[in-house]
Amino acid sequence: NQISTNGRRCTASADYSDTVSRTPFLTTSIHTMIFRLLPITVLFLVMLAGCEDPVTSDYVPELVVEGFMIAGDRMLPLRIYRSMPLNDTFSLRAASIPDASVTLLENGIPVDLRFIDDSIGIGYVPTDTSFRVKYSATYQLTVRALGKTATATAVTQVPFQWIRKPADTLQYPGRDKELIPADSLSISWQGQPGTALYVIGMECLDTAGYGKYLVPPIADTNNRIRDKEFDSDSPIANETVRYGPVPVANSAVIWAAFKWYGKHRIKVYCGDRWFQKWFQAVGFGRRSEYDYRLSNVEGGLGTFSGASYISAEIFLKKEVR
Repeated sequence: NQISTNGRRCTASADYSDTVSRTPFLTTSIHTMIFRLLPITVLFLVMLAGCEDPVTSDYVPELVVEGFMIAGDRMLPLRIYRSMPLNDTFSLRAASIPDASVTLLENGIPVDLRFIDDSIGIGYVPTDTSFRVKYSATYQLTVRALGKTATATAVTQVPFQWIRKPADTLQYPGRDKELIPADSLSISWQGQPGTALYVIGMECLDTAGYGKYLVPPIADTNNRIRDKEFDSDSPIANETVRYGPVPVANSAVIWAAFKWYGKHRIKVYCGDRWFQKWFQAVGFGRRSEYDYRLSNVEGGLGTFSGASYISAEIFLKKEVR
């Protein structure tokens, strides 16, 4: 994929996801999407990875920041990396900057960070492994690398609750009946002031298992509901999470939110202004132009934003034939 930035061409990161985390619904939670991004992944998540000037030899890398502060959870790895020219293959490991000077303040108090490159991810995480992102907190980030300084601020929201949780079991009606309204698909939650866009993520928790979750268990495996549809020609085709925007605090889950049958987790994210704008900026995985006006990173590219969420598990039963 290529992203246009004011006349310059860019490539989109190959491993963006959740994850957030992450269409009517698109990457896992923001953690794996937003991030696997998830795949948020964030978190998951389409993340800008490279840009190219008209003359490749004159190419100057830009500083990219990718960070999502999800209240109540462990802090996702804060990705700090350089953009890369189109004639180079993007790799997050190769693009990452392990020796950046990264300062993170939580309500004005410094958070000690360390760089990791392991099964958890690649990026900067708190040295204190018990650290959890706080609700209603302000996080200020300063990054110095590549002779540049990037700054951004993220704000996490207050806790909120379901008003109407999704049904724990849903019966898929079949492709020819997807448009028939079903009361069991309606959900609602406590609305939050100043929130113009909620983000809903639907994650399949087990793309292989199906029958073992039934009572009594049966010998049946999981499979996709749709193969050549929606994301089939995009890098997010195999993501286990689908994300979608909702402007109000109630919605009807549409059947297209599900790529597979079986065990799922739905999450509703209430984010700060820049969390909302970032999903607009990447078009939930489909936008091919980078708009600097939708980013809060001063002196660089990307996003540093905050959110809180509610979740529930759903089991989608196969249609009765």
